[in-house]
Amino acid sequence: MEQELQKAKDLITKSEHIAILLPARPDTDCYTAAEALVRTVVARGKHAAFLPSIAADAAPAGSACVAVLNPTPLIREFIISIATDEVPVAQLRYEKHDDRIDIILSPRSSPIREDSFSFREGKIQCDCVIALAVPDIEAVPALAGIEHAFFTETPIIAIGNTPDQKSYGEINLLSTKGAPLSEIVYMLITEKSAAKPESATATILLAGIMAHTDGFRASAEASTHTSAAELLDLGAEHDRAAELAETHQPFALRQLVARAAVRSKQSDDGRVLWSFLTAEDFEKTGRAATDTAHVSFALTREFPRHEISVLLWQDPAMRRVHASLLGERSLLEAIAEREPSAFQSPTLVFTADFESFNAAEERLVSLLREIL
Repeated sequence: MEQELQKAKDLITKSEHIAILLPARPDTDCYTAAEALVRTVVARGKHAAFLPSIAADAAPAGSACVAVLNPTPLIREFIISIATDEVPVAQLRYEKHDDRIDIILSPRSSPIREDSFSFREGKIQCDCVIALAVPDIEAVPALAGIEHAFFTETPIIAIGNTPDQKSYGEINLLSTKGAPLSEIVYMLITEKSAAKPESATATILLAGIMAHTDGFRASAEASTHTSAAELLDLGAEHDRAAELAETHQPFALRQLVARAAVRSKQSDDGRVLWSFLTAEDFEKTGRAATDTAHVSFALTREFPRHEISVLLWQDPAMRRVHASLLGERSLLEAIAEREPSAFQSPTLVFTADFESFNAAEERLVSLLREIL
């Protein structure tokens, strides 16, 4: 990570035009990371713009994310053409004045008229793309006005924290432990001996970290706690960050949580909460498997008195059942020692999937009996 961070910093330093690519439905942590990133590079005299990738039904960004809410458009070259086979040109030159540039064409044999010219946009001015929470660049749908070759011709910095994240960038800032995106961006924009985020930006980054960790009610890595403490030292306002972390969620996402809540039960001893989401739940609400972490968070707030919360959910595409667990870190680590899995902070996600809910539940019941 340290080597990749330095490479990313070097690329940003030498870039004049930077494009930001977000997923179709960013969460609060993604929005705040993007906001802090744009604020920082603009303050360094660079042009930053967002690619048109956010879906119309995405959760809105918080009011503090001014750059995200009012995205700067991409800059393109502007091309002036003249058909020289119709109007031969003997010489071309330009003169710079204080308030304009004059482009001067000297005709060879016939006069140049206004209708001899045509105008069009050229290629996008972009020195690098920063992709936040985009697991697979090849899965990004066609974007309005963006040529397919754009992503193959432009260096990409990929920033991600999910198990399905691919290393498609020239530079990859990827957290295998599911660190908040805002924490990764904080490390990216902070120089030990130079510029550090100013107070408002520090508050936004802290809000992203708090949103990702559910206000630190969920377990988090030591580095995440350290980053939060450093942001507070830089002037981040804790109460304001907590307010920003509680952003409005789209109605469809609340419906998905409600569907899981209806299908919830607890073990006979009351120590385990079981919740279920079917493929139909995702299809009916229009949500995706990436929303399962939010569902797990919401269920622990709704049903807080359990040592372990298990969410079994069915992949809408493959119809296979997956398992995500929340609970005390020591318990999750004990489970991880017995079952192939990965921390997608703060949830523990099983590597293997199951053919049915019954098969998944039987495996989990046997496993939890050993742990609890």
